[in-house]
Amino acid sequence: MNSKLKFISNFIKNPKEVAAISTSSRYIINKIIENIDFENAACIVEYGPGVGTITKEILENLNSDAKLICFELNQEFCKHLSDSLKDPRLVVVNDTVENLDFHLKKLKIKNIDYAFSGIPFSLIKEKNKKIIVRKTRDYLRDGGKFIVYQYSTHMKKYLRIYFNKVSINFEPRNLPPNFIMICEKI
Repeated sequence: MNSKLKFISNFIKNPKEVAAISTSSRYIINKIIENIDFENAACIVEYGPGVGTITKEILENLNSDAKLICFELNQEFCKHLSDSLKDPRLVVVNDTVENLDFHLKKLKIKNIDYAFSGIPFSLIKEKNKKIIVRKTRDYLRDGGKFIVYQYSTHMKKYLRIYFNKVSINFEPRNLPPNFIMICEKI
């Protein structure tokens, strides 16, 4: 089954888990990529890669000695990522990103350069949103960025609790349109 059919099939089976009707568009991918300095990125973390639409693009630009760690709850998506993206730089973690600290310690990674997320924060409890954002900030290196793309700006208030620098862009060409919130650790 191709990536798009797998994505749609999983959305139909688990709409609250997948929480998107289609994969990210080229426009969203470009907004994320333009915020990453691949020359100096040793570790990037992706929250909710789904079928790997953005993951593939990150791997195409990633240095040969860098790592991309993907946190995905859906086991079918994890298997799909591992089977379709055979790349030694890719680490697929079938767990919630709330356990970021546990997995980074296990992988002997002290900090990350970039994290990006399209997980459905609107379906996550407030306490857990704060845990995810705080742990992301804690593991980001100075100057690192957390990029969050969502259908609304509801995450803005949580991001501003932990980040002093938050900018918001709007991408109307995605289906549905997305807000891209870029948080920089300063």
